[in-house]
Amino acid sequence: MPFFRLLLIPLSYLYGFIVCIRNKLFDYEILNSQKYSIPIISVGNLCSGGSGKTPLVEYLINLVGNSYKIAVLSRGYGRKSKGFLYVTKNSCVNDVGDEPLQIVQKFPEIIVAVSESRNFGIKKLINKNCDLIILDDAYQHRSVNPGLSVLVSSYNNLFINDYLLPYGNLRESKNNYSRADIIVVSKAPYPLLSSDKLKVKKQISPLFNQKLFYSYLNYKDPVGLFSNSYLSLSNKNIILITAIASSDPLINYVISKATIIKHFRFRDHYKFKKNDIKKIIKYYKEIDLKETLILTTEKDATRLVNFESYFIGISVAYLPVEFKFYPKSNFNKLILNYVEQNRIHSKLS
Repeated sequence: MPFFRLLLIPLSYLYGFIVCIRNKLFDYEILNSQKYSIPIISVGNLCSGGSGKTPLVEYLINLVGNSYKIAVLSRGYGRKSKGFLYVTKNSCVNDVGDEPLQIVQKFPEIIVAVSESRNFGIKKLINKNCDLIILDDAYQHRSVNPGLSVLVSSYNNLFINDYLLPYGNLRESKNNYSRADIIVVSKAPYPLLSSDKLKVKKQISPLFNQKLFYSYLNYKDPVGLFSNSYLSLSNKNIILITAIASSDPLINYVISKATIIKHFRFRDHYKFKKNDIKKIIKYYKEIDLKETLILTTEKDATRLVNFESYFIGISVAYLPVEFKFYPKSNFNKLILNYVEQNRIHSKLS
């Protein structure tokens, strides 16, 4: 273990103490946690990034969007703007954040908004007569008491094995998984053996009132970033661009279909600069290989699309991904029952 990491341990204890005091203030109702009559599903995690929250939010939209009027509320991580904003397909990524923009571009029929204050945002969305509000990345937003709290944790980076920031990646104590109604283990291998499920369950030790589900990511065919046409990965030389917290599942999928000749890796939510793009294009032209494709993620595509003029004559695509639950899961039924029952109650109140 590097010595400099050991120096972070005291800071983790200090951080944990501060977060613990904050949580106790909510637990003892010294700080108020607002509850609403409208169905509200919170999706979040204990770790900082990389768990697959946004794909799960998109899964929920697909599940309930055809039957109910729904809205998604996010903080809009990394945005330069302040306050409450509605997100449209034509919004600037710097104003609303990459994940809210990705969601509204895939689901233009739903309401997507960003707000630092979740309570303020919820009150604005209630005026839109929504049947359901989904809160993206809201597990630590204790000022809102959601009707259903979903905690997401990556299969290869379970919260139970992590440590508090800054030594580890936990935003709060791993014991606070107890606030969740549902725990979703994401990015699991497919297929997943029953013995592996049992091993994970023993590690997490869900409470008697918590439901535990297992899910995986299903990657689709690449889509041209500027052409919107479907492409193929087969026998391609891939220049990969990622600015996400965890790219391992993506890499594993791509190398099963093609050859990654270069990986330009940036930090999560990184705002690409002109020099970054020039460096990538310079490499593309220098290798001069046939069947070369520049590939990125859906989230990163919302920021790379602004550099279209730099990529003239170059094949650039993003890789769509969808959240999938293992067969015989009753996750869908649980969600639909919650929305329907609480929607009825909210209409009567």
